[in-house]
Amino acid sequence: MRAKRAYPRLETPEYRVIETPEALRSLIDSYVQRDQYPRALGLAVLLAAEPGRPRSLQGDPRRAALAMIALAAKGEPVHLIDSARIQELAPLQELLSGARESGAEPTPPYVVMHNAHLGLTALARRGLDPARFGCTRVAATLLAEGADGRRSDRALATLVADSLERSLPGSYARGLAEGELGATVPVILSTAASALVPLMRTLTPRLREQGLSRVYELECQVLKPVIRMEAAGMPVDGAQFQRVAQDWARERQALLAEREADGERAEQLTPGPSSKAAEPDDPEEAARTARLARLEKLLSTFAHWPRDHVDLDGRIRYHLDPIATDSGRFACSQPNLQQVPSEHTAPGLRACFRPPPGRVFVIADYAQIELRVAAHVARCPVLRRVFHDGRDPHRATAATLARKPESAISSRERKLAKAVNFGFLFGMGARRFQAYAAASYGLELTPSMAQRARDAFFATYPGLAAWHRRVGALGRGRPEDVTVRTALGRHKRFPAGRFSFTAALNIPVQGTAAEGFKLAMIELCAELDALGGGGVLCVHDEYIAEVPEQVAELARARVQATMERAMARVVPSVPIVAEARVARCWGEDD
Repeated sequence: MRAKRAYPRLETPEYRVIETPEALRSLIDSYVQRDQYPRALGLAVLLAAEPGRPRSLQGDPRRAALAMIALAAKGEPVHLIDSARIQELAPLQELLSGARESGAEPTPPYVVMHNAHLGLTALARRGLDPARFGCTRVAATLLAEGADGRRSDRALATLVADSLERSLPGSYARGLAEGELGATVPVILSTAASALVPLMRTLTPRLREQGLSRVYELECQVLKPVIRMEAAGMPVDGAQFQRVAQDWARERQALLAEREADGERAEQLTPGPSSKAAEPDDPEEAARTARLARLEKLLSTFAHWPRDHVDLDGRIRYHLDPIATDSGRFACSQPNLQQVPSEHTAPGLRACFRPPPGRVFVIADYAQIELRVAAHVARCPVLRRVFHDGRDPHRATAATLARKPESAISSRERKLAKAVNFGFLFGMGARRFQAYAAASYGLELTPSMAQRARDAFFATYPGLAAWHRRVGALGRGRPEDVTVRTALGRHKRFPAGRFSFTAALNIPVQGTAAEGFKLAMIELCAELDALGGGGVLCVHDEYIAEVPEQVAELARARVQATMERAMARVVPSVPIVAEARVARCWGEDD
């Protein structure tokens, strides 16, 4: 293992601590007198430690207090604003927004943060909102192209060493995020802030050279809608949630009692061929075992949520990470609301998520978005024509499978074709498709039936077959890295010898869909704000907004139109359809 190279430390900049409202006002006035704000500012934040909160949550900007803000401009001392002592930060907002009380408004500075998601969240809690900003963490994540096995957990110290060949003092990424105050904090914070603009200047040309500028801007712009969504939280009836969990526990206990009783009865019988205890493939016991496993999973995953995650206002506030996956799809944690199962799997659970009186949900999703994006990415004329004609792609596949007109297809034949379309789209083989069809659709197929289904899929859509061949050729006999891209230019690079055929098919499709979805989120933020509503959750391609009941239908129409318009900007070759409905709970019409 190669030893890490030791770089000289960054020189500690001159810094000044601003501890009073008068000193902050004086700083902002000095810029006004010069009639020019700094072109760029490095901004680093310090979050105060919270007594009693677990160490893993000490750096949560949604809950931790903002203790200090460091501002670093070229040719000036770093200004450390003691935000714990200065309650009114409106003068600082003048600087960040480019506004001032009188006269012409100068151009706002470009504010560079390392973790803009954390920084913007902490600033928003104090009424601060930079008009222009960039993020070195977002830039570095995109530049890594998903090739290093890491997601978005990129330390500032590592980036400074890699790009500036310097080292930071102390432990900025860990210590300050956890609010560990001490005598060295001003040195660490001011040095970190002073490194941000130079670091961004080294990353920006690389973003342009690699064609990542558009997706970088998208990932920065989507942060504000994400932060507003996190702050709003998902409304939930905690008491009803608790009752659902208690029902699971009672059902589990009853099933265990049944199993114990069956065992006792079996012991009283003479073992023989007719005894249930001797039947290893007893369907009743197999079903009970499967249900017990499901209940155990539900209880261990969700039963503690009402206690641990429902805030006093009846909302669950979670964390969304827009750059945690190679495709650009959102990851959710603390808790992961994206894993809440459907009504079919866990009846009554999603129904617990409901807005307060006088408000309703607008729930919207894209129709067959992966197939539509695949038709665009693969340049498949047949599948494009299906969508342009307003036909059902599942019926089109079923017609090939069953050798009959689309109008004559039965519901079971369409169900099989749906499994075929989604199973084979991203490179699944016939053997794996057998298991997929059984687990996801309840369809039992023989190996020959699975192979015929695969043949029918590619016979129906020869453009997809050609796309599979092109992508497969990328990974055959190539000693160099292989890169695939989304519509806006997000890269996924496979180092030599580590090519994944299924990922190379999947990422351009899911990534392009994620880009269109994020564009919609950005536009919906303003649209819904004007109606007194806002987004409260996104689950892959599903968007959930909470709006006043009296504007529900107007909001539904705007959400649907905005989602279709935004996706069409990145997928122009096929019609985009979004389906939106008004609901009083998440599980309604699930």
